[in-house]
Amino acid sequence: MVEPLLHFAIPFASLKALGIDIRKAVFASLVALAPDLDILFRVHRSESHSLIVLAAVTLPLLVVTRNRKSLRTLVILASLGVMIHIALDLFQTSTPLFWPILNQSIWISTTLDLHIASTPTVKGSMEILMQKTAIEPFVSFDAPILTGPGLGISLALLTPTLIQVLQKGHWV
Repeated sequence: MVEPLLHFAIPFASLKALGIDIRKAVFASLVALAPDLDILFRVHRSESHSLIVLAAVTLPLLVVTRNRKSLRTLVILASLGVMIHIALDLFQTSTPLFWPILNQSIWISTTLDLHIASTPTVKGSMEILMQKTAIEPFVSFDAPILTGPGLGISLALLTPTLIQVLQKGHWV
């Protein structure tokens, strides 16, 4: 499981880098955490991690907000945040990306080793793995909720905005 703080920090930093207003970036990044609410039902990487389900939620919201530009923008940004969440999970373990159309979960398994020495070497691989989707109750989480590297990366991504907020004295 990608850590919740990373699931917030990566979309937030990405949206801020695109020039999105801080309030909208915070909103979208909080919504990006929504797929992991499936843990409240003692499952993880369930239907909430499907692009099909995301589209089924997003498309009606886009229709309802078609005449309200500011709300429509929030729907689009929130959907982008959830897509980033799902993309991050794809590199962690099997994710039911196209459920219920495809009853196969997808995992993009990658390795990368870069050694800088007298003879630099780069070794890497990428493999797309598929397995039958199994949405079952879990006994324990499949990974830590917070790690040192995850905290460090999140702080690196969030610190520039935090400094700007502290300098300005407000969130605008």
